[in-house]
Amino acid sequence: MLTVCSLLAAISLVGDYHGYQRTDFKLDRYNAVLVAPKTPAKGRPWIWRTEFFDHRPELDLALLEKGFHLAYLDVQNEYGSPGAIYQYDRFYRQLITDQKLSPKVVLEGFSRGGLSAYNWAAANPDKVMAIYADAPVCDFRSWPRKHSAQDWTQLMKAYGFPTEQGALDYPFGPLGKLEVLAKARVPLIHVVGSADEVVPVSENTDLLEQEYRRLGGNIKVIRKPGVGHHPHSLDNPRPIVEFILQNQGNSRNAPPATIIPAPNPESRYLSAGWRASWLQQHSDSIQASRANPRLVLIGDSITQGWGGPGRNVGAVAGDAYAKHLAPFGAVNMGMSGDRTQHLLWRIDHGALDHCQPEAVAILIGVNNLNSDTPAAIVRGVEAIAQKVRRKQPKAKVILHALFPVGQTSADPRRALVQEVNTGLATLAKKHRYQWLDLTSDFTQTDGSVNPAKMAPDALHLAQGGYDIWGQRLSEILK
Repeated sequence: MLTVCSLLAAISLVGDYHGYQRTDFKLDRYNAVLVAPKTPAKGRPWIWRTEFFDHRPELDLALLEKGFHLAYLDVQNEYGSPGAIYQYDRFYRQLITDQKLSPKVVLEGFSRGGLSAYNWAAANPDKVMAIYADAPVCDFRSWPRKHSAQDWTQLMKAYGFPTEQGALDYPFGPLGKLEVLAKARVPLIHVVGSADEVVPVSENTDLLEQEYRRLGGNIKVIRKPGVGHHPHSLDNPRPIVEFILQNQGNSRNAPPATIIPAPNPESRYLSAGWRASWLQQHSDSIQASRANPRLVLIGDSITQGWGGPGRNVGAVAGDAYAKHLAPFGAVNMGMSGDRTQHLLWRIDHGALDHCQPEAVAILIGVNNLNSDTPAAIVRGVEAIAQKVRRKQPKAKVILHALFPVGQTSADPRRALVQEVNTGLATLAKKHRYQWLDLTSDFTQTDGSVNPAKMAPDALHLAQGGYDIWGQRLSEILK
């Protein structure tokens, strides 16, 4: 995969944007734009527009004049879906790494772009300086469902909802994820037309403003009397600029996203074999735990692959569960796509409240690699382990090293995994957790992954991997 830096050198197109240097390039199949100020401000701040690039650019131009960069990734017709957020994560990582932009960004969401801005911010609250939303969609049950049948069909497909009822029941749009932004002290400013009939203020911004104030968040709403959905923005963007600059330090000391409990917004109804929502999977795993297990496994898709009683998930472990874990009545609480913050939320919402296991095995963090530093991932796992110990003080905590990622040792993710594992090993020693590192079990002498133990994606396990994992766990438990 080419970096932004090499893309700029190899296949970029440099042009003019209102008197500023504009560079157009590709991130895989997506068009991307980066506009540079004449003189970058200290810390290289930037504003990231999620939709409708160059439409009513008053604020963009004002911030360019003050030394902000302007960025855009064209992920249209994705409506802030999990797939879009994945691409945004990659875009963000490359801009801060290769272009040395500030790790804190101002997000700018026009209309449907509000979904993208808020959904990415909720997944990355520690990376946001402020959000400017203009006539934003804050609830897709308002728009597009009521106003655009075509967009509604495309949205359901992008999110992977199997039925319309699944979309209507989805609780994790912007209105359902504001708590993490409030905890990160992210300031919000909205500009809306009071007569907007396309994205009605009463169904979107009014509800968001009410909830954010209830949570103690800082939000300002500029209302334009008698104005509809258009025109966007303000002819004079000074109030928006002043709000952003005056509040740009609010979130400076925000805790890392890895330790802020948050629900997982992904909707893997079919791809992960769920056939139900993330919340339903959470509920099913709690119900399974009522069987008084001696062992509980908590984690992501790698743990989910064990299957087991009471879990309606895609299982790839074959007979490994019956051979190694069934004697301990093990309950599998792995959920595909989960990061540390999602597991923290599940523990806060009952995951370990209905059982008294002898041991709790923790494997989590690989899904954070795309968004968070190794140090932040270690902090997230530490928060989980401490929460497990508080919930289950008599249980042995088994802390796993992250499994190898990538086919060979040359994969850049290997270095990140090693850094995480070094931190986790120190953590296990400090808190007297049982440490289980299976790296050598899943790799060969040259560092490449063992194809008998790991799946072709060099991330998940093959049946043989579950067999050796089960052996090692049973040895500890016996």
